[in-house]
Amino acid sequence: MATSTKWGAVKDQLTRGPATVTDGKVEANLENADPELCIRLLQVPTVVNYSGLQRRLEVSNQSWMVQFLELQGLDLLLEALEALSGRGCAHIADALLQLTCVSCVRTIMNSSAGLHFILDNEGYIRMLAQALDTSNVMVKMQLFQLLAALAVFDPRGHHLVFDALDNYKIHHNKQLNLRRCRSYRPRPACSHRL
Repeated sequence: MATSTKWGAVKDQLTRGPATVTDGKVEANLENADPELCIRLLQVPTVVNYSGLQRRLEVSNQSWMVQFLELQGLDLLLEALEALSGRGCAHIADALLQLTCVSCVRTIMNSSAGLHFILDNEGYIRMLAQALDTSNVMVKMQLFQLLAALAVFDPRGHHLVFDALDNYKIHHNKQLNLRRCRSYRPRPACSHRL
């Protein structure tokens, strides 16, 4: 390996911050990180930071999750997702970044606090729908799964999801045939795991 390549690798490692390799994936070590640190790391959207955040979200308790949400962690994730969706997926790195970001949102929705936080703010559901404007089919599928989960989980979620999709259709001049889906009326769910 050439000296310049070695120094480049060292520089990349240092600028990304502490990271670990878990199951073949590189992720930031946020095992004991507080919500404020995670918010600061979200200012730099990288796969490493999102992977580390996802792991932290998976093991967080309800008070940690609520604090993360109140510090606008979900806002940052959805804004990043919307920005990434708007610029297309010309590179595999962008696609991976989008998928990792969606995985963080999914992990938030797997918590009761996160799910109710999203349902209490229709703006979040609209931001999820706006992120559908991507060329990445995998991201679209995951976003539709998240929107479907919100619609099935709660009658209010059903209304908010279709409102967000209507807004998306108008904003992006898209045709979505949702007639059959609209007629479905969700029953109260016993579990919210996605």
